[in-house]
Amino acid sequence: MDRRSVLQFVSLSALYPGSVAGQHCAAERMQSPYVRKFFDAGEHAALAEMMELIIPADAHSPGAREARTADFADWMIFHSSADLQRVWRDGLKVLTPVNLAEAAANELAPMSDRDRFFARLKNMTIDGYYTSQTGIHRDLGYKGNQFLRRFEGCTHPEHQG
Repeated sequence: MDRRSVLQFVSLSALYPGSVAGQHCAAERMQSPYVRKFFDAGEHAALAEMMELIIPADAHSPGAREARTADFADWMIFHSSADLQRVWRDGLKVLTPVNLAEAAANELAPMSDRDRFFARLKNMTIDGYYTSQTGIHRDLGYKGNQFLRRFEGCTHPEHQG
């Protein structure tokens, strides 16, 4: 499956409770804590910290930690191939919260396995965040499928022709 198909699947499946992303949304709402399936406690904590650095909380919306993106990553990697699981274990050995900014600086021209893993981590963070209730509703302000009698278009002055 190509990257575009995966992104479409993840984005659309967030709307369906039975899907992986839909289950992430449902898990995020649950009161009971998520039970890790793949990462150990140290890996999970490092993952959560790095994901929060990628999508931090701000005045507009909560960050990746509140969206439980590390739980999403844990679930996704647990259900992945052994090869992909190995990539994530190895990646977390070379990419740490301490060297995250350095790897991010090389994002457009990755020079090492660490730099390449950063891109994988960033994509997982974005997928986890924007398939969560936090990302979809609190950050993007998605209200659901609504019938509009009339579409006014963009009202930002800078986008007017």
